[in-house]
Amino acid sequence: MLAYTVRRLGFALVTLWLATLLVFGALLLIPGNPAQAILGIDATPADLAALEARLGLDKPPAERYLNWLGGVLRGDLGQSIRYETSISQLILDRLGITLPIVAASLLLATLIAVPLGILAARKAGSWVDLGVSMGSLLGIVLPSFWVGLMFIYIFIVWLKLPLPSSFPIGGWENPERALAALVLPVLTVGLASAALLVRLVRGSVLEVLSQDYVRTARAKGLTERAVVYKHALRNASLPVVTVLGLEFAQLLIATVVVETVFGIPGLGSLSLLAISARDYPLVQGVVLVIAAFIVFMNLLVDLLYAWLDPRVSYA
Repeated sequence: MLAYTVRRLGFALVTLWLATLLVFGALLLIPGNPAQAILGIDATPADLAALEARLGLDKPPAERYLNWLGGVLRGDLGQSIRYETSISQLILDRLGITLPIVAASLLLATLIAVPLGILAARKAGSWVDLGVSMGSLLGIVLPSFWVGLMFIYIFIVWLKLPLPSSFPIGGWENPERALAALVLPVLTVGLASAALLVRLVRGSVLEVLSQDYVRTARAKGLTERAVVYKHALRNASLPVVTVLGLEFAQLLIATVVVETVFGIPGLGSLSLLAISARDYPLVQGVVLVIAAFIVFMNLLVDLLYAWLDPRVSYA
């Protein structure tokens, strides 16, 4: 297991290094002068030269990449043009809001999808299975921004629940209000993820229940509950674990819409502001952090596979 972990960690580090090349190379592919794009066509040559020196655009690409990579290894992603502050600190502050949304949404999705998926698989072809399938399909096709707006209307306008419609300015300095502000975003994101996961759980459990070892367990006289939860669920969880890992990374990107609807100053809204302001160093930093999370989640999924399935080679 140790050798397998070290090998997968090595692959993850190489992938992350390639991600730094792609992220940095994207800035080189921007047509024209990035400084000109940031300052506009009315910028003076002196202003352009000053911004190029500030961004390091006056140096050769290889030297700029090595300097940037050295900063990345030290945890320094540079300075934001729009905010005139450390990009690393900006991203850390926003991750402190986005990560709780993503983690709570995945937890909610799992708590909803696993029981409903198992129930639908055990009752395959019944009205219960039909109802779960139709509900999951509805959750997939409805856009997140519309669901979020409907939740605002239902819970805040109609039911008049004491839920804030935006994140407090003080952030986590007021934890009760901050947590209350995240309830509707978590519901919006969590239900959308659950709609996808419930179909996956149902299909995976159905496939496993048709295997020979499950029929053998039933022939031994085990209860259906023991057959499902003791023998079938572990093998059925393999594709679910894969999707959960990918879904975590996907939600970091998808929060752009939800954070905009609910006024949440998270990583998604930060990336949107960075793009609209043409703050290329900040865009680079956000993309690299998201790429790092994707690589980390893939590594975690690989290790969970090795733990869940003994057939995975540790060599």
